[in-house]
Amino acid sequence: MELMKKSIHTERIKAKALLQIPIEEDMNVSDTKPDVGKLLFHRGRIKIDEIKTGVNKVWIRGRLLYSVLYVSDEKDAGLDMLEGEIPLTEEVYMEQAMAQDRVICATFLEDMRVSMINSRKLSVRAVITLKPRIMEHAEDEVCTDLNGYEDKRRGEPLRLEYQKKNLEYLESVVCKRDVFRIHEEATLQAGMGSVGKVLWKSADLSHITFRPLDEKISVFGDMNLFLIYREENSNEIKCYETSLSFHGNVECQGCWEKMTADIAYDIANEEITIREDSDGEDRVISVDMALELELLLQNIGSTQMVADVYGVTCNAEAITEKKEFRQLQYEGEIAEKLSGTFALQDAKQRILQICHNQAEMEIEECLLRDDAVTLRGDMKIGVLYTTGEEDIYFAYEDVRIPFEITRQILGMDLGMECSVLGQVEQLQVVIKEDNVVEWRATADIHMIVYRIQQEDILVDLNIGEIDAAKLETLPGFAIYFVQDGDSLWKIGKKYYVSVDNIKEVNGLSGNEVRPGDKLLIVKSGERAE
Repeated sequence: MELMKKSIHTERIKAKALLQIPIEEDMNVSDTKPDVGKLLFHRGRIKIDEIKTGVNKVWIRGRLLYSVLYVSDEKDAGLDMLEGEIPLTEEVYMEQAMAQDRVICATFLEDMRVSMINSRKLSVRAVITLKPRIMEHAEDEVCTDLNGYEDKRRGEPLRLEYQKKNLEYLESVVCKRDVFRIHEEATLQAGMGSVGKVLWKSADLSHITFRPLDEKISVFGDMNLFLIYREENSNEIKCYETSLSFHGNVECQGCWEKMTADIAYDIANEEITIREDSDGEDRVISVDMALELELLLQNIGSTQMVADVYGVTCNAEAITEKKEFRQLQYEGEIAEKLSGTFALQDAKQRILQICHNQAEMEIEECLLRDDAVTLRGDMKIGVLYTTGEEDIYFAYEDVRIPFEITRQILGMDLGMECSVLGQVEQLQVVIKEDNVVEWRATADIHMIVYRIQQEDILVDLNIGEIDAAKLETLPGFAIYFVQDGDSLWKIGKKYYVSVDNIKEVNGLSGNEVRPGDKLLIVKSGERAE
């Protein structure tokens, strides 16, 4: 007795958790920095340095990295920047966790506030959300055929009847971490003085696209580079902003073009430096960035599996186990144009110029039901501008704007899983009258939806003799009237008769029967006159 089997490799979530952590720390201003007069704006990001696992526990170690731009009240000091980090160590209870488990941890900076205690000390407060999940590699076997069943008493093959069904699934081909490195350079345009002192620097990524190709993954994206600096000769404050496109490849053995790529990224390292151009002036801005990638490449597969078995000359009991298989329900892009207005509350005087704007989006909920997808979240928009009549100074304001996007997509239902990557594209900010800001942007969301299908998988067969008493109750010949829900398979299983036998005796060319049809059932070994 042998069950012919096929192995299917998948990645599954073994356990997951959600943890919100409040962080609060005071930061002293370095002696090399001027006094803080007014805070303009800040930014922060979470960097996970290490994840360890033990029995039912996961330890996460990382840092909150932050930068603060401020205005000093000291004469001739103007703008300046502070940078720092707050260590983060958390122990998370996760049932079923074991040593050597693979853990992926998504991080979200829910809220961050920086306030002045005095001119030499700041308070940094933040709320961080951690979403660790333990991934496990599963290898499920499905029975695709039967072989080697023999009647030991008669030395001839047992007569078994079995039917197959098609099983579609996503099979994991590549599941690993990798690093994609970005190196881009920009040169200050003519007319702008060389860099004397950097007061602020940032490099934001957008329009990140991952495209699987043969033996590699192609990565496309845009980088928005922003710099505030003092000119070397004039000591004037200047703002420089430019957009850089980048492209590169990550080597990936086993990858090919038509795979489903479920890829998440995080910034592992970012370094912005100023170097000399060919004339020896500090005019070249160099950006080096490393992205940590979580790669999951899946292939759409299908196979014919044995769905049910019964015996014609014996009693065959199918032993099954329920197993889950991931199927691709939907993969595509959702683009939604968003717009609105808000007032700049801090603009006491006439606004002269918008120096910089930025936007981030957080998708907090992905609701799948009733053939529709609803995405809810917040878009955070920040605006840096100059204002004043005689004394020009910088100001910054940001707002958090909720959004809801709904798309009609057939096949959506509760119980499905989704993976989303949301980015803000084409942000435009214009100042209207009375210091009101009008903004427009496009929310670009890449979404993959998975259906989790449960199947009864044949794992073994118990073969025995047909119960003599039961066999005696079955007539050699019978007229059977088809009932609602009947099929040739169910009728044959009831009378220990093969489907082909029923079709031959009744002159049927197909397997379709309808309620009320009359069938002649002939027991195995009997002949119809």
